[in-house]
Amino acid sequence: MNNFPGNYSLLKATGNFFKGLPDCLVTNKQSDILQRTADFFPPVIRFALECRMNHEQQVDLQFCIRRDEDNLPAIYNWFQAQSTADGDYHRLLRFLEKWMDTSSCYHQYIPEIFLEADVLPAGIKTPLLFFELPSHLSGSQAKDTCSAVLNDILGDNLPFSNMLNKIIEHCSGTAYVAYLGIQFSRDVAALRVNVKNLMVDEINPFLKEIGYPGTGPELDSYISLIYNYADKVTLCIDISDNVLPGIGFECFWNAPPQKDGYWRYLIEQLNALQAFDHSKIDAVLQWDKEIFPGQIKEWPEHLWLESLQRKEYEFVFLKQWISHLKVSYSPGKNIDLKAYLGYESKWKTFKSTVAEDADVMQHCTHTAIVQAISKGTDFILSNQQQSGWWKDYYVSIGTSDEWVTAYVACHLARLNDAKSQRALHRAWKILKTRYRENEGWGFNALIPTDADSTIWTWLFAVTAQFSHEFPTAGFSIMHAYQDEEGGVISYSLNGRVGRITREQNHNYFNGWQIPHFCVTAAYALAGEQLAIEYLLKHQKPEGYWYSYWWKGPEYATAISTEALYNKNAEKYREIIIAAVNWAMNHAQLALNSHLPNPFKLALLLKTILCSPAKIEKKELLSAMVCHLLHTQEASGSWPASAEMRMPDPDNTKHEADENIKFFKDERKNFSTITILDALHKYNAYQYLPVTRL
Repeated sequence: MNNFPGNYSLLKATGNFFKGLPDCLVTNKQSDILQRTADFFPPVIRFALECRMNHEQQVDLQFCIRRDEDNLPAIYNWFQAQSTADGDYHRLLRFLEKWMDTSSCYHQYIPEIFLEADVLPAGIKTPLLFFELPSHLSGSQAKDTCSAVLNDILGDNLPFSNMLNKIIEHCSGTAYVAYLGIQFSRDVAALRVNVKNLMVDEINPFLKEIGYPGTGPELDSYISLIYNYADKVTLCIDISDNVLPGIGFECFWNAPPQKDGYWRYLIEQLNALQAFDHSKIDAVLQWDKEIFPGQIKEWPEHLWLESLQRKEYEFVFLKQWISHLKVSYSPGKNIDLKAYLGYESKWKTFKSTVAEDADVMQHCTHTAIVQAISKGTDFILSNQQQSGWWKDYYVSIGTSDEWVTAYVACHLARLNDAKSQRALHRAWKILKTRYRENEGWGFNALIPTDADSTIWTWLFAVTAQFSHEFPTAGFSIMHAYQDEEGGVISYSLNGRVGRITREQNHNYFNGWQIPHFCVTAAYALAGEQLAIEYLLKHQKPEGYWYSYWWKGPEYATAISTEALYNKNAEKYREIIIAAVNWAMNHAQLALNSHLPNPFKLALLLKTILCSPAKIEKKELLSAMVCHLLHTQEASGSWPASAEMRMPDPDNTKHEADENIKFFKDERKNFSTITILDALHKYNAYQYLPVTRL
């Protein structure tokens, strides 16, 4: 069917959506204009509201069309029926007509477009057209595609052609021109260019190379702030025969505001002049939700009909989410901020799957291990943010970046892979910006410093040969977290958490301020003798060490055993053997279960590799490695299986796992890098050099 039914527009398809928007975001007057604009678009529920965070009332509408999901002929016919005498509108129709032609370069190279309508009292004008360019295009392909589209739609001798080519040429590394925006109906002879994947250390040189006139300390401070707290950043620039002064930064996060406090934190940092409306801020940060049939009165009619044609295990829902924030900068002017609030119909599939039996002992060769390490390393590198952070663990106090980055970078440096060097430098550079004087680092910027984050930062600095840049306080920072016996507590008694505890009650039990073996082990790994002595006193009779912050004793046992092995394997031989024997028993039980936890299995592997008689464990080690190779995912990652515990501070029965929350590394960074480290150590044990692919 190449036509949508009659007057069934986006407005009608969405029922009461536009009438029920929060008053602080959309006034009654603006709602009327917005509804008229929605009535202009076809019933494809995939759009966003563009909300200004200041006191301006204008709210614009951004409509998304996808080549591989939508009926392009029906969409073209819809817009053709709305046709006006406006020359820009006929240019838009020409684009849509060419795009639906499967033989055209438009169709081949443009997977997605956005139509952005400025919602103004004067009425509906031709929407702005933003079209996507895939990241896999070469520079020449990108130039040719842009030239073909722009010259065809706008004519020859365009003022921005040379500047666009210059921008494409200066996109290096992973950076690329992702979208071009034709600003129909706006009284500007300018083209919008959106550049993705510019790293934090690349953006300033890039702006200077293309001739942007506004570089300087003020812009540098905003770039540092934005990159520090956003997960991904897209640079938006307007060009004519040169680069115009106003630029934008689209800021994306991998988790919604309910899980990542940096959304709000960045807004608050940008709101120094109190120019943004606090009621709007609260509304956009609470926008996210999923809506299912029966939860709203007017469910979209076309979705009911489409549901009848789907499989019994497929069903539709409406997703409401905040897409991103856009920070607009122009030299000498105040910062502007917009939020883009998405609304889209999506399909979910619930289909039971039965895992196929496989012979996991096959393909456990040296070459297979090398390939797995290389593939996993590529995943870790691809998961690093443009700023240099790795992030994981969504908990109530926010997502971790400082601690996770230190741990991931330390283990990545251990792989000694030349392709990781730039990522390590970027990680160290961003970590240095978060150092808190004489305290160290923490879970993230919103949380007080802690011992584990600080110690892993030190271990990263030493492993990657950045220790000469470590704060002059050095080891004394970490000593502040150690008790008289050598055990390491996570939050210093003299720090903010400790002061609050003492002010509340001198007898108050705070489990976060007792020695933790999993943290003490990391300090022992750094060579601290008192920490080693503490571990020697507290090994369980079965051979393991208890992990306060981790589900199961595998983590604390692996790090403790490695620390003793590195310090003096012969001196601590009996302690190490006890840990190895415990690990062997648990590894065999895990393999017999057929569903071992990959993170725990890797930690058990690391423990056993500290055995003074590894050759006797060869069969078990080989089985463990083969299972890890078998469970690697197509992306190069391993399943999120590093389960962090978070006992309440007053939980005196924390060892019993009672009433304790657990969190997995949803981004798979922690699990993957730990498994890579274990495989790398196994290769070293085998005396086989890890050849780079």
